[in-house]
Amino acid sequence: MNHGGLTIASDGRSVAFQDKPVSLTALEFDILKTLLARPGFVFTRELILDAAYAGNIHVADRTIDSHVRNIRAKMAVAGCESVIETVHGVGFRLGRCEASR
Repeated sequence: MNHGGLTIASDGRSVAFQDKPVSLTALEFDILKTLLARPGFVFTRELILDAAYAGNIHVADRTIDSHVRNIRAKMAVAGCESVIETVHGVGFRLGRCEASR
């Protein structure tokens, strides 16, 4: 799956931005894959929790904020600071995935 400079290979569970590999945890990968599956759609924290956490694991919805922060930091190191957008009061959506200026 591709979006802007972002590439996610589900079979190998790998992520790259403009051909630079980005190392994500399993949960971070699942969150990013969920967002990429529906670009433009705004996911609530609850929807992301349901998609990323298999089974009936109970975690606080603000845990997603920590994972999003980590994904943003790792992607920024690769040159992408626009990977996830916050929609205040609602949740998150996939960003433009363009190179930082």
